[in-house]
Amino acid sequence: MPDRSGLGDALLVEQAKQGDADAFGELHDRYALRVFRFVYARVGNHQDAEDLTSEVFLRAWRSLHRYRSRGYPFSAYLFRIARNLLVDHYRREQKDEQGAQQAANRLRHAVSNLDDDVIQKQEYATLYAALEQMREDYRDVLLLRFVSGLSSEETARAMGRSSGAVRVLQHRALKALRKRLCGDD
Repeated sequence: MPDRSGLGDALLVEQAKQGDADAFGELHDRYALRVFRFVYARVGNHQDAEDLTSEVFLRAWRSLHRYRSRGYPFSAYLFRIARNLLVDHYRREQKDEQGAQQAANRLRHAVSNLDDDVIQKQEYATLYAALEQMREDYRDVLLLRFVSGLSSEETARAMGRSSGAVRVLQHRALKALRKRLCGDD
């Protein structure tokens, strides 16, 4: 198997479209952890996050023949699939009256496991409690940008918005988060 780590995403996508599973495997290796982090921050359950991350890549593989770059990176395509899967996941979960509460509890639990060495558990709990209370698009833009490390352009593609709209949304989301955390007006 040749070393593909130096190849660009566009070339790997084209090779994968021709049926080269190793090329798609390289794309998986590049983005699986970032997708997992995004999903885990939303569902708060390691097993669910692993399952949903696997489903993201399965759907990407199955729909790869329809993928067109349109000037956006491949990672934005993956995060768009992830975001759509999360919407479906929450719809299924909220059919159960306790689903919303269980999701909140899992998110609180995930907060305590994310990075105890950087910020104390209470600070995480406060942060994620504030995120839970925010509008979904505010929460998504902050998680995509700061937890998953996507660029503004990648986030825009994942959210189906323009880069400018994402920058404005990010600014407003940060302002709303600051207000929730600090009480600033």
